[in-house]
Amino acid sequence: MEDSKKLYLSEFAVNLFSARWLMTSASQFMSGGTMGADEQNVANNCHIYLICKSPVISFSKDSLTYESGKLSVTANYRVEGEVREQEFSFEFPLLDGATDVKLSKYPHREILTLDSAGTEVRHLPASIVAMGMGWHLKNPELSNLEVLYIGQAFGDGSRTAFERLKSHSTLQKILAQAQYESPDSEIQILTFEYAPYRIIHQMDGRAGNVISDYRDLDRFRSIRDNHLSKYEQICLIEAGLIRYFQPRYNAIYKDNFPNDKHKILEGCYNLDFSGLIVEINTDELRFRLFSETVNPRDHHICQIDLLDPEKRWGFFHYGRGDGTFFKMPGVIARSPKC
Repeated sequence: MEDSKKLYLSEFAVNLFSARWLMTSASQFMSGGTMGADEQNVANNCHIYLICKSPVISFSKDSLTYESGKLSVTANYRVEGEVREQEFSFEFPLLDGATDVKLSKYPHREILTLDSAGTEVRHLPASIVAMGMGWHLKNPELSNLEVLYIGQAFGDGSRTAFERLKSHSTLQKILAQAQYESPDSEIQILTFEYAPYRIIHQMDGRAGNVISDYRDLDRFRSIRDNHLSKYEQICLIEAGLIRYFQPRYNAIYKDNFPNDKHKILEGCYNLDFSGLIVEINTDELRFRLFSETVNPRDHHICQIDLLDPEKRWGFFHYGRGDGTFFKMPGVIARSPKC
């Protein structure tokens, strides 16, 4: 038997989960260009971005052939200097006045179509070809994306993640270091839209001597009727994901979230949320995110205890029915006051 630190019958958690997302290489992003209407709509609503690393894909020199509307080409990437190759063949119509097709100059990372004057009409990156042909589905090196940095582009709500990244000094630093340290890799930028948060309600019927009268019901009504702002939600997502992945280039929130100094938690504490659950999902295209501290998965669930367990047990503590309690495994504990 142990003294229970359970205060209420009910506990509540904020659940934030990703919806639509976009992925583009840094080289494509930095070169400009325009998006289609659907992609632009997603970009306009994405406020969390991840800077990731994956092997760079190129085409093998002199491997391209084009006959009767069918293109064949060999793509390659390197893992610690070892070359991995795969030949692809697919229908490739010449559009918009194009009359010829060839590989771009070294390092041959694009297929180019040209008109009769030799002017470039379209370009198709090797990474898009590999993804479209599903090469990454059988090669973990291609589908596993290492998370290097996590940020938000909410600001005052007037700029998209891509617009904010254009002048981001950390991105420039990562690009420079990645080129030097990992010449066989390239930087990928993923942006995510998050749906409005859900409230998860947990009732521990095995906990004895807890408040279960009108005061418990009033807490529920307060949480139902008073809402966290969009800005608070984005801040919680950013902090939760940073604490979970502990990316190499992040500093704030990486080791000490949550604690008393974090003002982004004031709304949670005012409403008496005791848990934070942040999810991020990339299973649509079967890519997996990982970091030095987190194994590759296509669906990550970050669970954070917002309470000081020395004072009170909240959403992640449950009674066994015999007077003892246990804490759910894999929950990030609240950091000591600092």
